[in-house]
Amino acid sequence: MPPLFWLRRLGSFLTLCLLAAAAWADALTLANSYRPGLDVQAYWVSEKYDGIRGHWDGQRLMSRQGLPIDAPAWFTQGWPAQALDGELWAGRGQFAAVQATVALGAKDEGGWRALRYMVFDLPQHPGGFAQRQQALQRVVKAMGQPWVQAAAQWQVDSHAALQQQLNDVSAAGAEGLMLRRADSPYRPGRSDDLIKLKLFEDAEAVVVAHLPGKGKYQGLTGALLVEIPNGQRFKIGSGLRDADRAQPPAIGSTITYRFNGTHASGLPRFARYWRVRDGGNN
Repeated sequence: MPPLFWLRRLGSFLTLCLLAAAAWADALTLANSYRPGLDVQAYWVSEKYDGIRGHWDGQRLMSRQGLPIDAPAWFTQGWPAQALDGELWAGRGQFAAVQATVALGAKDEGGWRALRYMVFDLPQHPGGFAQRQQALQRVVKAMGQPWVQAAAQWQVDSHAALQQQLNDVSAAGAEGLMLRRADSPYRPGRSDDLIKLKLFEDAEAVVVAHLPGKGKYQGLTGALLVEIPNGQRFKIGSGLRDADRAQPPAIGSTITYRFNGTHASGLPRFARYWRVRDGGNN
């Protein structure tokens, strides 16, 4: 058959893969950002793990983007037929190690030995979050694997208490806190059923160019020119380490940056590079 036929077939296949991945991502519950006035007593609170989102569909471990995660057979052996939602985590401040291990897959035996799967929800359970948590504790206990743990959950009685806990965990190296509404079902998509609370804001942008450095950064990358979803572009130079300047994120890759609010134009204030986008997160 002519090459054009196979190119069209390949294009159709890739399109189906992208649509399937998008549908998968839409099936997960995603977080809104915390805002003043939220009834914190209606929520359970947990640490926001700085790892990679992992969804067990009953047969396979999948990323937030709907791609298979190549975990060693022993890591998921004996896992239940029901779905689990959680985070692959290696401890506070160890995101890069998690990212490297997941990228290498099953061949990084030592890396996987250092990971934990922190389970925070049962997507197929029909009850509210408080009920799902009771069931989750039983499921994780029955699995009997030390690398599979139920994420600790607790409640607070005021915004002041929540803010103090945020300050404490952030000072200890945590990324922030997650709030899950006690009476909410597992609802796909982004809603106030799930809230993220951090000391800083973060967002994602696509790298469109590497801008040359000057002075002590001569010969290195001075800043990244990035584009956000609304089409606006801006430079990010702050936050880049020497290693990042020597080997910057590839053009076309997606990075995560931190910022402090936005200007009237919609551009972020004090944008600073954080890392290449992970495979998961909330």
